[in-house]
Amino acid sequence: MKSPLHYAIAVLLLFNADRTASAQIPPSCRLDEEGGKAAATTIRLAMKAYEVLGKPLPFDEVIVNPTVAPPTPKSLAVYVVTDATMSTVNKKNCVFKKPAVVQGEELDPISISGGCVAAAGKMEVRCSSEAVQMFGKQGERTGLANPALLYVLAHELGHILQRRPGEYAGRVEPIELKQPQAAKLDILRESCEPGLTKAEEDADQLAVQVLVKLLPEPPYREPLFSAQGSVLWGADQLNLAANSWRKATLEREFISQHKPHKSFVPTEFPTPTPVVQANAKRFVCEVLTRKSGVVNYPGRSSTHPTLERRMQRVAEALRPLATGLPKSDAKQEYRSIAVLQEQLSDIFTFMYRETGVYLEALQSNICSRVNSDKPTEGC
Repeated sequence: MKSPLHYAIAVLLLFNADRTASAQIPPSCRLDEEGGKAAATTIRLAMKAYEVLGKPLPFDEVIVNPTVAPPTPKSLAVYVVTDATMSTVNKKNCVFKKPAVVQGEELDPISISGGCVAAAGKMEVRCSSEAVQMFGKQGERTGLANPALLYVLAHELGHILQRRPGEYAGRVEPIELKQPQAAKLDILRESCEPGLTKAEEDADQLAVQVLVKLLPEPPYREPLFSAQGSVLWGADQLNLAANSWRKATLEREFISQHKPHKSFVPTEFPTPTPVVQANAKRFVCEVLTRKSGVVNYPGRSSTHPTLERRMQRVAEALRPLATGLPKSDAKQEYRSIAVLQEQLSDIFTFMYRETGVYLEALQSNICSRVNSDKPTEGC
């Protein structure tokens, strides 16, 4: 299957590894009650799924935006905080002028710079109000929930189960080509170190298991579509929310999206092995032999899986689930739309999976070449 589209590499930055949640309890003037309720409702659903999966979480109640420390060690505190930059808050950390976030300015210590974060050493999750709104966006209809917020929070709960803080980010990193060849080769080899993403991948896997358990049922079941179409639509919602969040965070920081090296943009699905090998060779040769410019390298996210890898896992889990569900139970008045949605979502899910497969194969070929005795052979 060939695609005329250039599948742009997106970055899902759910939180910044350099900034953990402040130990200080956020002031009440910065707490989002509606967002807190949405997050807590989602966490309670995820709690039940974890229990059914045989992985009970180490807390039994969820407290929204507490102004004092939770009463027991078995209580999870969930804070949803309004983000603000340094110039818009007063000495009490309350916002005194709008807009609260000034583009190009640094966020204050109360803000959550990248979505949601599980705190280290205590039962606590903090989320940006904007992130909860974006990942939880579902429209005006009642009784429905966006699986994107479920995925984000289930990932954070996975870190609590691991009893470690989250460090979830996917990046496209620049490589300065004016560096000596040996330095550039070290950068490429460093990205091939095994096991660096294991904790994050484990948390991702837990989140995917929660999705599989909950997506076929309310509040994630989309009644306009068939049961099969609804599950596939869940994957689309996750991808849309992730890209929207990336766009919003980049815009407010005046950061332009780095375009990856063209070897990382697949144009054919599935991609033939010779094409993968040729693209890996082209990338390594350009990095090691060119002496000016910059190459943007998604594979350098050495501690965090990329969005494409995450979407691959989601697609691999949801497609078999969707296949076993009926296609004929969409609402009759929306039947034509439902049929189109099923066809498109199935194509998109296939692309999510194949893009992840391609990038994994490409990185493997890059690593084989840079770890060989002659990495520039044939350049």
